[in-house]
Amino acid sequence: MGQRPNMACTWTLKEVTSYQPLQRKLLSVAVQLLKPGGMLVYSTCTITLAENEEQVAWALSTFPCLQLQPQEPQIGGEGMMGAGLSLEQLRQLQRFDPSTASENKEAADESFSSYLWQQASSHSLTAQ
Repeated sequence: MGQRPNMACTWTLKEVTSYQPLQRKLLSVAVQLLKPGGMLVYSTCTITLAENEEQVAWALSTFPCLQLQPQEPQIGGEGMMGAGLSLEQLRQLQRFDPSTASENKEAADESFSSYLWQQASSHSLTAQ
């Protein structure tokens, strides 16, 4: 939105709500392609709970081989409550809010990121 502020005026509710199922499909494929011990970075340019913390909670419950990993550097705020993640898990997420970014240029746009690490194992994964 920071790069294209006029987009907010043209989105319909149907368009906005269509992103969460699409992101789940993309995450499912990404997990299937992730090799044991590999890192999956989930990052969005939105601040909605449904597209961020809820997606992380869904991925962690759907794919028990995934674990959240700390991010370095930790320059954003922690994740938002409301998606069923623990306080420890929320601390491993990063939310970037332009209203709190003074001199930090990296946090100038609204966005979110998490690092998901696949445990080293040989079992196969199936998309839900």
